[in-house]
Amino acid sequence: MKKSIITPLAAVLCLSLLTGCNAKDSSTPPDSQQTNPPAQATVASANISDTSEAYEKLVALKTEDYKQQSVADFNQSLAPNNGDISGLLDAQADVLASISPDDKNYEFITVTLAASLDELYCEQMNDSVGLSAYLKKEEQPLEKLPGEESVAGAEITYQFVFNALYRLNYTFSDPTQITVAERDSALQKFKTEFQNYVDNLSEADLASSNIKTVLSEKADELENSLSTAKMKLSCEVENVEVHNAGEEIVNN
Repeated sequence: MKKSIITPLAAVLCLSLLTGCNAKDSSTPPDSQQTNPPAQATVASANISDTSEAYEKLVALKTEDYKQQSVADFNQSLAPNNGDISGLLDAQADVLASISPDDKNYEFITVTLAASLDELYCEQMNDSVGLSAYLKKEEQPLEKLPGEESVAGAEITYQFVFNALYRLNYTFSDPTQITVAERDSALQKFKTEFQNYVDNLSEADLASSNIKTVLSEKADELENSLSTAKMKLSCEVENVEVHNAGEEIVNN
């Protein structure tokens, strides 16, 4: 693939929306698994004002056999001859701000395209490939005060909130020998199994002083079980925050 320097806008979008390469997210943990600030979507929409247009641009890349393609072949199909993927990053940012998890193309856009666009960007920047994500658990919803009105769709406030930011890097022995399905499955399984592990921990476990060590050990276990000769995973738990009845515990 012919290399070129990506525009500053594309770099910002890739680092913030795809959380790829060595980008570090030190912002407040999001309220959901979608970690993209609405303000960034506004920047992206400067080039693509209509979300439906951006959506169609991304979905057009979804061929019938894309899962069976090698990562190398699929990634090559995304990049124009000059290697400039800024237009796809703009479209990705615009769609991520509004796409629903029940959309039939949700996995393709948020997993497959996110990973491939990140890989293309990091290849051009000669940087390591990976993603950043949060583990989260909320307990003890606050009861409304007497006389306080209930508002439909209002956000629920919890007394216990746990967030942990981790970085999952990965490498391929040969991107021509691993399929898109194999790559996506490994990334999804890691994220799902890591979150399931946290879901099964008690509040006392999550608030303990050694929780970062416990999570790091689980990450090691997952990366060892999911790594193959084709794809090597490496995870680092970067930050843990616990809010428990007004008390804040930060473990960096």
